[in-house]
This record gives sequence, structure tokens and C-alpha cells, in this order.
Amino acid sequence: MAIEISARKREAQGTGASRRLRRLGKVPGILYGGDKDPVNLELDHQALYLNLRNERFHASILTLDAAGTK
Repeated sequence: MAIEISARKREAQGTGASRRLRRLGKVPGILYGGDKDPVNLELDHQALYLNLRNERFHASILTLDAAGTK
């Protein structure tokens, strides 16, 4: 079963910016790999937490929806 996780691109980087995101209930992240440049992302903590509690999440193929791009 494929699980889709939504994320938004973020402009701010660094420790302070990440702390501000966490206070707002978001999780900072970075998507990297291949020959493309890294992309800074923010994910919703509650949605991510609920998925992590589900056992099939850890053995599923994840689809990341970042600003309309999958």
C-alpha cells in the first residue's frame, strides 16, 4: 500500500528557523538525492505522527507531495 505525505517547500534555513517551525507544529526536513539540488521542506507534525504510529508505514512505499510535485 502506498502512503502519500504532503510537504511544503520552505525558504528559511538554520537552527532558529527550524525551532520556529517546531513551535508551530511543523517538522523541518531536506529532500536530496540523485543529481538534483537539495530541497528544504516542512511537514505537518500531527499527520506525520499519526502515520508513524501505523505499522504498515514503516514497510510501505511513500509518495511525497511537495508543492504539487510528486
